[in-house]
Amino acid sequence: PSCKIFDPHHLHNFWGASPALDLQAVASAARVAAGSSCDPRDDPEPGDRPFSAFLIGAGDPRHVITTLARSRRHSGQGKLVSFHIFESTMTEIARHVLLLAVLMTDDSPFTERCERFLEILMNARVRISTAEYIERIAERLQHLACAVFAGAISTVLDDPISQVFDLSFLKFRERDDLLDVFRSWSRRAGPGKRHDEFDMERAWERRCRRFYGERYDHRKNMVDWDYNTRLVQEGASVIHFRHFVQWRLTGIGFPVRESTYPEINRTLLTRSCGVTKEYVDRNMLDHGYSVQSEGYWGDMLSGPYLSFGIEAEEPELFRVSNRQHVKNAVQVSEYNVAACIFEMRTGVPWKVVMGRQPGIVQDDAMYDADIINAWGSEDESFPPVPPSCCSQATENGENDDNGGAPRKQHLWRDRSGSYAEYWKRLRVILTGPGDLEKVLTSRAIKLNNGGFDCITVGAWHALKLQPELGTTARRWKGPGTAPGILIVEGAKYLVFMDKKTVANFTTKIGELATRAGFRPVPAKVPEKDAKLTTTKPQKDFGTSAETSTPVEPGILCGVDDVHRVFVAI
Repeated sequence: PSCKIFDPHHLHNFWGASPALDLQAVASAARVAAGSSCDPRDDPEPGDRPFSAFLIGAGDPRHVITTLARSRRHSGQGKLVSFHIFESTMTEIARHVLLLAVLMTDDSPFTERCERFLEILMNARVRISTAEYIERIAERLQHLACAVFAGAISTVLDDPISQVFDLSFLKFRERDDLLDVFRSWSRRAGPGKRHDEFDMERAWERRCRRFYGERYDHRKNMVDWDYNTRLVQEGASVIHFRHFVQWRLTGIGFPVRESTYPEINRTLLTRSCGVTKEYVDRNMLDHGYSVQSEGYWGDMLSGPYLSFGIEAEEPELFRVSNRQHVKNAVQVSEYNVAACIFEMRTGVPWKVVMGRQPGIVQDDAMYDADIINAWGSEDESFPPVPPSCCSQATENGENDDNGGAPRKQHLWRDRSGSYAEYWKRLRVILTGPGDLEKVLTSRAIKLNNGGFDCITVGAWHALKLQPELGTTARRWKGPGTAPGILIVEGAKYLVFMDKKTVANFTTKIGELATRAGFRPVPAKVPEKDAKLTTTKPQKDFGTSAETSTPVEPGILCGVDDVHRVFVAI
């Protein structure tokens, strides 16, 4: 990919370059925009068919978490949601498993779980307690994987993780690699021996020195240039410059209060093949030995804030006062993860809940730990919410003086482990890393009868779009059927690309998608911008800092202008 021209040591991806999506909502909206929507009652296929998606190079499980949390809005209570996951390396796949396991493990308050999740996702170094937490989860995953590979799955059926992840399609070598990754996350390399030879702080500094070169002493000025000319110009000004600089220079993207971070985040350590420089021959060519080097070989430019930190359903998070954002990307990330967890537990969107709280200043209630961690009594539970989930639903019609929110304080209660039960509707199938062309013809893909409802391709894998990918999507078979959707991540927020390169990248995506058997959703101007005759970015502090008027084919109104959406022909 083109990123290697700018940062040759960026080999692996540990987070995405676009906001999280509710894939079911995007698929429905894309079918309507393309004029091929169908009524589920007229669907000739079984009604209990799970919503299936294929994630190629997503980088993190943001789409899985968001789609699962909002699945009640589309399919009621019992429909399954299935995801096939493909990444370049086994470490990236193992991080998907770990991050999902952090959220589904019911052994700590949910606010603490949100912090652990974001700290593991964004930080190169973590707190001691978080390092111990990673080690405990890794040991649990290792025990579970060993039991599954040994055919003794009945011994771990009581663990909800075993009912979510499907490891049966991994080859024997891939199974060994997965276990090796889980073992490498332990802080001990052997009995009584600490595995702390790797110095993340020094490795990050060496990466910076290698990238900035002779401009290393002026690296903060270069970060300022990337921030203002790329992120701010593209509408991601909610990312605070202080946080962006801290991450670019130290690797700390999610500061937890006044904590220190003495332990390395072992989930970011991978191995890369290279050649040592032993001598130079008469033609001035370097010669050496092939080696594998352990280190951090991920992103150091764009940042981890794009997954959860720049989009949200709550407009107040992006309010601007005195030309400064009241909130920042760290708070938006925390809000989004907490909102997903809350909706999984209660079935009610967080924005609807905050509309029901009488006497609460909305600006201070975006992320209320008391409500997130609340355990209500028997008669205190939220009533069902209409499928739209956007209106301010009331229970008994009594509104407060502000007009809209009921007077009574309604908390929720956990109905006999409903949160753990909710995760059982999720299936995550690991397809194994490596060659995407071989994965597309593997048994894991062929057994997905009917094709995928949605296929998402990350920006780093966008150039791997090939005609074989089109055969894995659901095909339109006439009235009553819904075609598959292809969502390709754009390069809008990649700071090492200028606007001309981004435009060329987008054009290439369209050509490859068309060749694979997809067509872009038709261009449509949003109703709020229908009377505008200019394509100049309009200020809209509703769900992001700035949004452009989407008039290009492939941009789906109401979603974002980062992803390009296509419909199977």
